[in-house]
Amino acid sequence: MFGFILRIFLFCSLIVLIQASSTRAQQQGLVEISADTVVELGIEKLVSLSVKVTNASPMSFDGIVSPETPQGYKKVGEPSLKIRLAAGAHAYFPFKFLILNSAMSGKGEIRFNLADPAGKIVSRSTALLNLPAVRASGLLIATPNLLLKNIGDSLNVKIIVRNAGNQKEELKVVAAFPATEGEGKQILEQSLTLLPGSEKEIYFSRIITKQIHQLSSFYINVAGLYKNGDLFANGVAFVQNAAQERQFSAPAQDRLLTSRFATDQISLNGQNLFSDSQSWQLSGGGAAQVGSGLLAFNVDAYQWKNISNKPLISNTWVNYEEKGYGATIGNITENLESFINGRGIKVYSKKDDDIHGIEFGAVQRSFNLLGDNFNYGYAAYARLNSSPLHPGAINSSIIFDYSPIDQTRSILSSNTVSVFNRKTFSLNFMGGGGLSQNLSDPQDIKPSLALGSNINASLGKYTLTSNNYYSSAYYPGIRRGVMQFNERISRYLGKQYIWMGYNHYSFDPQYQRGFNLFQRDYRLQRLELGWARPLGTAANLTLTMSNEREQASYNFVNSGISKLNSFRLNESVNWHSTNFKQNIFITLENGFAKYLSKNELQLRLNANWSHPFFNLNVYYQRGSFLIAESIQNNPIDDISRLSVSPALHHRFFKQKLKLEAGLVYYRDAVFGNNITYTIRSEIQITPKSSFYVGSYQYQYRNQFAQSTFRSLQAGVTQKLPQPKAHTPGKKGDLEVLFFIDRNQNGTFDAGELPAQNFNILINRIIFVVPADGKIRYNKMPYGNYVVSMPLQNGYQVDPQEIAISEKKLALIIPLQRNGNVSGNVSVDYQENKSVDGALSLAGINIVFVNDKGMIRAVKTGDQGNYSISLPLGNYKVYPENRTLPLNTLFDSAPQSIAVMSEQNTQVGEIVLKVKEKKIEIKRFKN
Repeated sequence: MFGFILRIFLFCSLIVLIQASSTRAQQQGLVEISADTVVELGIEKLVSLSVKVTNASPMSFDGIVSPETPQGYKKVGEPSLKIRLAAGAHAYFPFKFLILNSAMSGKGEIRFNLADPAGKIVSRSTALLNLPAVRASGLLIATPNLLLKNIGDSLNVKIIVRNAGNQKEELKVVAAFPATEGEGKQILEQSLTLLPGSEKEIYFSRIITKQIHQLSSFYINVAGLYKNGDLFANGVAFVQNAAQERQFSAPAQDRLLTSRFATDQISLNGQNLFSDSQSWQLSGGGAAQVGSGLLAFNVDAYQWKNISNKPLISNTWVNYEEKGYGATIGNITENLESFINGRGIKVYSKKDDDIHGIEFGAVQRSFNLLGDNFNYGYAAYARLNSSPLHPGAINSSIIFDYSPIDQTRSILSSNTVSVFNRKTFSLNFMGGGGLSQNLSDPQDIKPSLALGSNINASLGKYTLTSNNYYSSAYYPGIRRGVMQFNERISRYLGKQYIWMGYNHYSFDPQYQRGFNLFQRDYRLQRLELGWARPLGTAANLTLTMSNEREQASYNFVNSGISKLNSFRLNESVNWHSTNFKQNIFITLENGFAKYLSKNELQLRLNANWSHPFFNLNVYYQRGSFLIAESIQNNPIDDISRLSVSPALHHRFFKQKLKLEAGLVYYRDAVFGNNITYTIRSEIQITPKSSFYVGSYQYQYRNQFAQSTFRSLQAGVTQKLPQPKAHTPGKKGDLEVLFFIDRNQNGTFDAGELPAQNFNILINRIIFVVPADGKIRYNKMPYGNYVVSMPLQNGYQVDPQEIAISEKKLALIIPLQRNGNVSGNVSVDYQENKSVDGALSLAGINIVFVNDKGMIRAVKTGDQGNYSISLPLGNYKVYPENRTLPLNTLFDSAPQSIAVMSEQNTQVGEIVLKVKEKKIEIKRFKN
């Protein structure tokens, strides 16, 4: 009985569905909407599109046009447009969209839906967008000044790499250290992947050898390279930065002045000059020391010639930091569980240079600092960041959001806790929840939940990563209605690297106001096997086999489920020259896929050749790689795309003039062909000023139409003064004269000469002693400092403390000839009598006291040996009792030695005695 009822129900539903589809088809034939087919975008932030609505019916038509935008695009003004069209008439309606920083380069779609007053879709049209890729990666050396400490220590360079462009970047950072022998270079490199708007810290480490430690100073050159080998930034860390005269600058302030805020330049650029679409952009940023804090600013403003309203001002703010606290006012953008973007204020405390401890913020949602014409609502948040380096660390946030767009008010809490954070195993858990209230129906409140975990583990030779996430359908965060599993296991087999991965992603959000999403119930599953190995030292080969199963429901395809099942092989080869100046990268994807009832070949080639003066990119695609590609084309037509883009670039006149020229040819079998010619020149007018002028011409042609667009751009960039550190309080100037104390009496006698070409340390700042023997350290805050000089050319200055308590202080310090002293420590251990124990000979302090009472000490090595450089003279030598191994003692008299110049003084063996065992003697009577 139940089966019979079910069959009747399904039959009736099918009839209703067929009838609804027939009615919709009739409506689509009477009232239609059409949009621009392909829109080639430039670097402008505002895009204007128009749609044509045609009413072929005998009655007037009232309706609503609503666009659906991809990520990073936002409609200006009301989210939809009400229209009225007379019978038999047609009309054009303009739309404007903002391109946000989160917009990804490449192809996108803006879909225009035309609905009747009841909300039923009667027609759809799609405008295809092509946003050119913008590469804007950079790096910041967070430790620009380094000092050599001890042999065997690590020399660590901290680098912050940023991606300010609009495409995902695979980057390589290369650092050139001195070679182990102290001569030549050793190249270290790291690879990383950055999404648009993200940044990452990386570290390069190098063990300080004896040869490196003896270098007075050297540079560590750092270069950032794109995947194709193009240089995107470089920098220098200076080690043992020595000078004969220096002005005091606190290291903490130096780090503050090189903070992540400032670009220290301002640019004015004009686009589409002398045309109706002319626009101007003012952008840049800088910082200045104000009191004991740092005041930083950033500006990004646009003004269009033919737009009479206010300019568009985004990413514009002022920030002030001092003593671990900071505040920002202006455009506020935060990537939390719910995206925060608008004009407002935030205040925070700083735990270190990069992590905000506690932060509060409130914004009026707006894309323009001067305000928008539409009320996007407001949001407020609070978050707590703790260091992720130890177990139990928690990052928490709570967000309140009022959104008139989807007519909801919501509160969201998200928490991430680090359970384990070890070298071979780390585990993080994420938990969150929220409540959403329908503004039209206050009783309609939807609770929601989000859970996630991240695991990274090294199990012997295997590496396991597992990233998982789930959120319920009404979760008010940006990951609404998502289920995601990313699992990967890999290992090295010698130089070969193999891995296996599985990815599952599903997306099916729900909204209380019933948003009509273009894509629903989306699912993607991917299984892959990969193998990679280097080909020599300059090339790599990667092979990947994968199976992808994709399905989704699209509202304009009768709400049916579309499926795409593909099997592919990916071959990738990359090569670079030994000097990293040339790079070749080739990736080939080939396989077959099944969409609907059609089997098709998949082929995609991406190739790049980079030369110091020339770049060549080639892209070719045959077949659909995504369901969206199949849907936007006629299913019976094969997709075929070709893009070729050569470019020339060179510098002239001692690098002061840069010329660039190139073209981009693109052919699409469905949408037509276009070609773009570009030319640009930039001249450095002064060391801090540059000017550029450029032009491009775009030509588009298909079987129905053709068009040409030309644009002229020009701009000027001015570097701003570097902020100078300021330390409050009283200050004094120090002058120190160093001389060669030939008679070792500590007095600058007649006939003795000033020292020169020695490296002197004042605290951790290094100075080079000039020919007159005097170094100068100016504007030193009052306080205590330590002057010292490690052994150089047989001379040494023992650390001595000085006090700066007046405006001028002059000192005279002798450099006295030193001699080398060495020796060793042993243990007198008798197996039958000595107490058992761990008799380590490492770390024993050997003390040297001269006739004047000067005390020096040195620690022994693992074998009990030691070596030290001492001023010439007579010394008493003995081990320090508190550093002796357990159950040992030294009961001999101190040894006497005489340290002589230019010869090694050998100390007699220092013998430690081990305490004897207590032996009980029992006597027995007969």
